[in-house]
Amino acid sequence: MGKWGFVGLLYFLGSLVAMAKLTDLAEPPDWARLDSFQESISRQEFLTQLNEVYCPRQSWWFPWIEIEEHRARIRKKAGSDEWYDLHFLESNKSVTQSSPSFQISGSKILIDPGHIGGEFSEMEGRHFAIGDENPVKEGELALSVALKLKSELEKKGAVVSLSRKENQPVTQLRPKDFKELAVTWFSRMEWLQKLPSEEISKRIKKREELYFYRVSEILARSDKIKKIKPDLILCIHLNAAPWPDPEKKSLVERNDYHVLVNGCYMGGEIAYDDQRFEMVWRLLNRWENAERFIAEHISKAFAIKTGLPAFAYKGPNALKIGEVEGVWARNLLANRIYEAPVVFLEPYIANSAVVYQRIQLGDYENRKIINGEKRASLVREYVDAVLIGLEQASRQK
Repeated sequence: MGKWGFVGLLYFLGSLVAMAKLTDLAEPPDWARLDSFQESISRQEFLTQLNEVYCPRQSWWFPWIEIEEHRARIRKKAGSDEWYDLHFLESNKSVTQSSPSFQISGSKILIDPGHIGGEFSEMEGRHFAIGDENPVKEGELALSVALKLKSELEKKGAVVSLSRKENQPVTQLRPKDFKELAVTWFSRMEWLQKLPSEEISKRIKKREELYFYRVSEILARSDKIKKIKPDLILCIHLNAAPWPDPEKKSLVERNDYHVLVNGCYMGGEIAYDDQRFEMVWRLLNRWENAERFIAEHISKAFAIKTGLPAFAYKGPNALKIGEVEGVWARNLLANRIYEAPVVFLEPYIANSAVVYQRIQLGDYENRKIINGEKRASLVREYVDAVLIGLEQASRQK
């Protein structure tokens, strides 16, 4: 979307505030896109997916979705009585779905290196340094992994694309383009109005930046993905743990991994018209089957290749999916709006003592002794684990 088209969109969205509740920068959903799914799913399958993957508490979805014997009625706009009627299959058996399968050779795989890196890493909050040593920038590490993974997958016959090829944004917009939107956001935050003027300016600036790197950037990548139409999207990330003392950064001992699929939309999230639509869209596309299949194989590979324990969430914003350790469902902007099966990879704790040491060593050939053990570079180990997971998925019949 060009700059002037974006400005026009802001005015358009402003006119819809009274009629719709939309996530910032989201466009009103086109509910007619669901028409092709009429009578494609049984009442039982719809309810099972809704309750076990996408919205695990009935109290969360009950205000927005009404389940009748032969249809689901989905509220189209918050505060209105407009509904979309999704008709179920007449029998209680959905169209037979084949078991998930995957072949590396011939698959269109898009690799999405998380964040931006480069000069934007500090703005993103994905940057830290200990003393005078080289800073850790997650966006740059993610791109290093993505480039090596792309090369290895192409050797195995996959058709591979990258959402970004350098440590620069995909979006053409910058924080200054979101000044008006950030001011509007601040005006709605009544409890912030009494802050000193200097602090108000800081809050507005942070909001402008957030719209740039967390929303506009993902929207731009999503537009790119719609043109590519991949079979699978792999989002490359590293995790991080809270600092014991944010004022005096010291490395932590924790180190683990986990893998994410889309799901676990909370009540406050599906109250947004666009998120409610996107949840139903993903459910009806049955992308969860492919996501879980790939996620479970990669999770097992991370456990074996890295020797790390699986991370377990404790709050309501994540839902354990399946029996394989380390596989969870979360509702993130990227895995919600990227139109394909999306698997988010979150191995390693970047600010753990061991991982930090490995990051400082960079990418290297062969192995080096780290804490008395010969280890491949962290980038190489990450890539190898993903390859093993995908190869195992390819072998499963």
